[in-house]
Amino acid sequence: MASAEICSPVSASSSVRVLESPPFDILGGTRIEAETRRVLYALAMPEYLEAWLQFPDINRIECHPEERSYDRFRIDLFSSRERKGCIHGSCLLSMPNRVTYILERRDAAMRFKSVAEIWLFRGDRYCTLRLRHSGLESVQEREWHLSMWRLSLEKLRAILNLADRAN
Repeated sequence: MASAEICSPVSASSSVRVLESPPFDILGGTRIEAETRRVLYALAMPEYLEAWLQFPDINRIECHPEERSYDRFRIDLFSSRERKGCIHGSCLLSMPNRVTYILERRDAAMRFKSVAEIWLFRGDRYCTLRLRHSGLESVQEREWHLSMWRLSLEKLRAILNLADRAN
Protein backbone atom coordinates (compact mmCIF):
# COMPACT_ATOMS: atom_id res chain seq x y z
CA MET A 1 0.00 0.00 0.00
CA ALA A 2 1.30 3.39 -0.92
CA SER A 3 1.49 6.13 1.65
CA ALA A 4 1.92 9.82 1.16
CA GLU A 5 3.04 12.69 3.32
CA ILE A 6 0.20 15.15 3.81
CA CYS A 7 1.39 18.77 3.84
CA SER A 8 4.43 19.21 6.03
CA PRO A 9 5.40 17.58 9.31
CA VAL A 10 3.46 18.76 12.36
CA SER A 11 6.71 20.14 13.73
CA ALA A 12 10.40 19.49 13.30
CA SER A 13 10.03 16.07 14.91
CA SER A 14 6.37 15.14 14.31
CA SER A 15 4.60 13.84 11.24
CA VAL A 16 1.28 12.30 10.30
CA ARG A 17 0.69 10.37 7.08
CA VAL A 18 -2.28 8.64 5.50
CA LEU A 19 -2.71 5.69 3.19
CA GLU A 20 -3.95 6.82 -0.22
CA SER A 21 -6.56 4.11 -0.70
CA PRO A 22 -8.81 1.97 1.51
CA PRO A 23 -8.31 1.13 4.25
CA PHE A 24 -7.86 4.79 5.18
CA ASP A 25 -5.32 4.24 7.94
CA ILE A 26 -3.42 7.08 9.55
CA LEU A 27 0.23 6.64 10.47
CA GLY A 28 2.05 9.14 12.62
CA GLY A 29 4.74 9.77 15.13
CA THR A 30 6.62 12.28 17.19
CA ARG A 31 9.57 12.53 19.53
CA ILE A 32 8.76 13.78 23.02
CA GLU A 33 11.41 15.13 25.38
CA ALA A 34 9.99 13.34 28.43
CA GLU A 35 10.26 10.04 30.23
CA THR A 36 8.28 7.21 28.68
CA ARG A 37 6.27 6.61 31.87
CA ARG A 38 5.04 10.25 31.85
CA VAL A 39 3.91 9.95 28.25
CA LEU A 40 2.17 6.66 29.07
CA TYR A 41 0.24 8.32 31.94
CA ALA A 42 -0.86 11.17 29.67
CA LEU A 43 -2.08 8.68 27.06
CA ALA A 44 -3.82 6.22 29.37
CA MET A 45 -5.72 8.32 31.92
CA PRO A 46 -9.05 9.88 30.81
CA GLU A 47 -8.55 12.97 32.99
CA TYR A 48 -5.25 13.65 31.19
CA LEU A 49 -6.77 13.20 27.72
CA GLU A 50 -8.60 16.49 28.22
CA ALA A 51 -5.28 18.34 28.36
CA TRP A 52 -3.91 17.23 25.00
CA LEU A 53 -6.70 15.88 22.77
CA GLN A 54 -7.72 18.43 20.14
CA PHE A 55 -10.54 18.02 17.62
CA PRO A 56 -11.31 20.00 14.47
CA ASP A 57 -14.02 22.66 14.96
CA ILE A 58 -14.34 21.78 18.66
CA ASN A 59 -13.53 24.45 21.27
CA ARG A 60 -13.67 22.28 24.38
CA ILE A 61 -13.83 18.65 25.41
CA GLU A 62 -14.72 16.94 28.65
CA CYS A 63 -13.45 13.44 29.38
CA HIS A 64 -15.27 11.26 31.87
CA PRO A 65 -14.41 7.75 33.03
CA GLU A 66 -17.41 5.46 32.59
CA GLU A 67 -18.91 4.29 35.84
CA ARG A 68 -17.83 0.87 37.11
CA SER A 69 -15.11 0.55 34.49
CA TYR A 70 -11.46 1.45 34.79
CA ASP A 71 -10.70 1.33 31.06
CA ARG A 72 -13.78 2.94 29.44
CA PHE A 73 -14.39 6.67 29.00
CA ARG A 74 -16.58 9.22 27.23
CA ILE A 75 -15.39 12.37 25.49
CA ASP A 76 -18.03 15.10 25.20
CA LEU A 77 -17.39 17.55 22.34
CA PHE A 78 -18.40 21.22 22.61
CA SER A 79 -18.30 24.17 20.24
CA SER A 80 -19.52 27.62 21.31
CA ARG A 81 -21.07 26.19 24.48
CA GLU A 82 -23.14 23.73 22.46
CA ARG A 83 -22.63 19.97 22.76
CA LYS A 84 -21.63 18.60 19.36
CA GLY A 85 -21.62 14.91 20.20
CA CYS A 86 -19.55 12.42 22.10
CA ILE A 87 -17.04 9.67 21.55
CA HIS A 88 -17.14 6.50 23.61
CA GLY A 89 -13.82 4.80 24.07
CA SER A 90 -11.78 2.26 25.90
CA CYS A 91 -8.09 2.29 26.60
CA LEU A 92 -6.12 -0.93 26.79
CA LEU A 93 -2.53 -1.11 28.00
CA SER A 94 -0.56 -4.02 26.64
CA MET A 95 3.07 -4.91 26.34
CA PRO A 96 5.22 -2.57 28.36
CA ASN A 97 4.64 0.53 26.26
CA ARG A 98 1.62 0.07 23.99
CA VAL A 99 -1.73 1.84 24.32
CA THR A 100 -4.76 0.84 22.24
CA TYR A 101 -7.86 3.01 21.99
CA ILE A 102 -11.14 1.66 20.67
CA LEU A 103 -13.21 4.69 19.67
CA GLU A 104 -16.86 4.91 18.67
CA ARG A 105 -19.03 7.86 17.71
CA ARG A 106 -22.70 7.61 16.79
CA ASP A 107 -24.35 10.99 16.40
CA ALA A 108 -25.74 13.26 13.69
CA ALA A 109 -22.31 14.73 12.87
CA MET A 110 -20.43 11.48 12.30
CA ARG A 111 -20.50 7.72 12.81
CA PHE A 112 -17.40 5.58 13.16
CA LYS A 113 -15.78 2.77 15.09
CA SER A 114 -12.03 2.60 14.88
CA VAL A 115 -8.85 1.51 16.62
CA ALA A 116 -5.84 3.71 17.40
CA GLU A 117 -2.64 1.96 18.50
CA ILE A 118 0.26 3.87 20.02
CA TRP A 119 3.70 2.43 20.70
CA LEU A 120 6.29 4.21 22.84
CA PHE A 121 10.01 3.60 22.32
CA ARG A 122 12.33 4.69 25.08
CA GLY A 123 15.34 6.85 24.31
CA ASP A 124 17.91 8.65 26.43
CA ARG A 125 15.80 11.43 28.10
CA TYR A 126 13.08 11.22 25.42
CA CYS A 127 10.68 8.75 23.87
CA THR A 128 9.43 8.21 20.37
CA LEU A 129 5.70 7.79 19.84
CA ARG A 130 4.38 5.85 16.84
CA LEU A 131 0.69 5.85 15.92
CA ARG A 132 -1.52 3.72 13.66
CA HIS A 133 -5.23 4.57 13.49
CA SER A 134 -7.21 1.97 11.53
CA GLY A 135 -10.81 1.10 10.78
CA LEU A 136 -11.64 4.44 9.15
CA GLU A 137 -14.10 3.80 6.33
CA SER A 138 -14.30 7.05 4.40
CA VAL A 139 -12.22 9.99 3.27
CA GLN A 140 -14.32 12.24 5.54
CA GLU A 141 -13.53 10.11 8.62
CA ARG A 142 -9.87 9.99 7.68
CA GLU A 143 -9.59 13.75 7.18
CA TRP A 144 -11.33 14.49 10.50
CA HIS A 145 -9.10 12.06 12.40
CA LEU A 146 -6.00 13.22 10.53
CA SER A 147 -6.65 16.78 11.68
CA MET A 148 -7.37 15.52 15.21
CA TRP A 149 -4.09 13.59 15.43
CA ARG A 150 -2.02 16.46 13.98
CA LEU A 151 -3.44 18.88 16.55
CA SER A 152 -3.32 16.38 19.42
CA LEU A 153 0.23 15.08 18.91
CA GLU A 154 1.56 18.62 18.71
CA LYS A 155 -0.28 19.60 21.91
CA LEU A 156 0.86 16.44 23.74
CA ARG A 157 4.43 17.09 22.67
CA ALA A 158 4.31 20.74 23.72
CA ILE A 159 2.79 20.00 27.14
CA LEU A 160 5.17 17.17 28.02
CA ASN A 161 8.27 18.88 26.65
CA LEU A 162 7.48 21.98 28.71
CA ALA A 163 6.65 19.96 31.84
CA ASP A 164 9.83 17.90 31.57
CA ARG A 165 12.00 21.04 31.25
CA ALA A 166 10.40 22.45 34.41
CA ASN A 167 11.51 19.40 36.43
